[in-house]
Amino acid sequence: MLVKFISLDRGLNNNYVLKEIMINPKHIVLVQEEASFGRMNEGKLPEGLRPEVQFTSITVSDAPYNRQIMVVGSASEIQSKIFQKSKQLLRG
Repeated sequence: MLVKFISLDRGLNNNYVLKEIMINPKHIVLVQEEASFGRMNEGKLPEGLRPEVQFTSITVSDAPYNRQIMVVGSASEIQSKIFQKSKQLLRG
C-alpha cells in the first residue's frame, strides 16, 4: 500500500517546487526531521507555505542505493501517516 506525501524538488533557478508523491512504506529506512531546512532555504521555498511549516527527510531504500526525499510535515506527522496506512486486520 502506498502513502501520499508532498515533496520538495528543485525547480528552475534553484527554487523549490511542491510535488505529490507516493511511497511504499516498506522501503522507508529513515525518517529525520530537518528543523533548520526552512530557515536555510528562505526565499527559495514555494509561495503559500506557512512560516511554521516543518520539513522531514525520508530515506528510501532503492536497491542498491538509498534515496533521500524532503517532504512537508513533521517527523511525527510522517510517522502517523506511515503507520496509519500500514495497519492490517489480523485473521483469527
